Amino acid sequence: MMETNPAWTDKLKIAILTCAIVLAACLLGILSRSMGHLAGLWPANALLLGMLVRFPQLSKLYGWLGAILGYLASGLLTGISWQDSLLISAGNLVCVITGYMLFSWLGEEHRRLKHPLSVLYLALVAFFSAAVAGVVGAIADPLLTNDIPLKGWIFWSVTELVNLVAILPVMLSLPDITKFRINRRRPIDVYRLKIGKVLPVVTLLFSFVLGILVGGPGALTFPIPALLWCALSYDIFTASLLTLLYSAWVLISMSLGYIPISIVNMNSRPMLLSIRLGVSLLALAPLTVASVMAAREDLLRHLEYIAEHDQLTTLLNRRAFYDRALRLLTRLAGQKRPVAVLMLDIDKFKNVNDTHGHAGGDRVLLAFAHIASAALRDVDILGRIGGEEFAAILPGCGRDEAERIAQRIRNSLANKIIDLAEGQEISVTVSIGFTFVHQAVPDIEALLVVADKALYRAKENGRNRVESDNFDDVGAST
Repeated sequence: MMETNPAWTDKLKIAILTCAIVLAACLLGILSRSMGHLAGLWPANALLLGMLVRFPQLSKLYGWLGAILGYLASGLLTGISWQDSLLISAGNLVCVITGYMLFSWLGEEHRRLKHPLSVLYLALVAFFSAAVAGVVGAIADPLLTNDIPLKGWIFWSVTELVNLVAILPVMLSLPDITKFRINRRRPIDVYRLKIGKVLPVVTLLFSFVLGILVGGPGALTFPIPALLWCALSYDIFTASLLTLLYSAWVLISMSLGYIPISIVNMNSRPMLLSIRLGVSLLALAPLTVASVMAAREDLLRHLEYIAEHDQLTTLLNRRAFYDRALRLLTRLAGQKRPVAVLMLDIDKFKNVNDTHGHAGGDRVLLAFAHIASAALRDVDILGRIGGEEFAAILPGCGRDEAERIAQRIRNSLANKIIDLAEGQEISVTVSIGFTFVHQAVPDIEALLVVADKALYRAKENGRNRVESDNFDDVGAST
């Protein structure tokens, strides 16, 4: 029996996936038609372009072939002739190819809409992609509707622009679901929706209803304040999704006549193009706000990380370690759980600096930070609180387990040959003192004092060893 080539199987899956998505998106667009050949929403091109940019593995030859098949199949299934289907598919593909090439020139932060100028670049990519697609429309439209080429170019360009602006941000900001994990230790209350988080969406939905009830040209702008509120309240993906909802609501509602606007020749192309262009421009406002907010949040996270972490080892610095340790101890004290605190000091570190320079000392610190981090548990907190001094908090840990962890760190460092570059190597050791308490107390200073005394005793007894004291026995006298 012949075995299937896994590589070809993967290629076939990608081709089928892109074909199915494009076909479904095209059929959805066709279902939104109610004015001749006009589609109230045409998501296929923007969806495909976003997929190719967001997931590069789909942009191989077989992914493109699947997309072409999806375009052609949608036309044939809905009664369009081969000739017309080929022509319309060509316009769709030209739009996607142009957008893909333009996005390839942008950096990752712009492709993920995480820079204040990202929406501007997105608008430019959408504009040029739509304009190129309009060239095909200038050829196709006279054949399909007997209109002049200029009108065909304008119609196709504007139609593509509004769909690209509405849908692309959602695809580009799509979260990586492989990194999503539910913290099972976190109380379920954390995941419950809060009124403050729900209110912007409720306001947006209310503005939709109000627009249908009131009608008139101004109804199109009713949701904009709510969209701006959403952009200030949610992440870029959620804001993009809600902006897409707004664009789809306008396009489909007007196409199906759900928004009553008393304007002569409402179904004329100039009026529809004006509305579509207006919708795309309005959508840029909340998208820009959301992008700026995303960049701001990234900057704040980066600054917070710099403020809380040691620049060399990337461990928590002294202030951040004390802050987190106090919060952890307070929680453990309320739960009446045990805790252990470690003080760790690299032996004769001054000799390392004197002999190998500060560059050699830095390599030793980095090696120790890596070894200690690997030996600790995920729930433990490790920080650099001095030059060669480190401290760790081990929640829910008794004496025996704390000693095993401390010995693991000590043995791992003692057996490690540290490369100092230029052919130099060195071995160092660490002395560790720790204290443990059967019921945590919210006093990190007192715990560290006891652990430090145990560390001092380890130094006096020959270094490269672990000593301990029970905080319940000696803590009151410190």
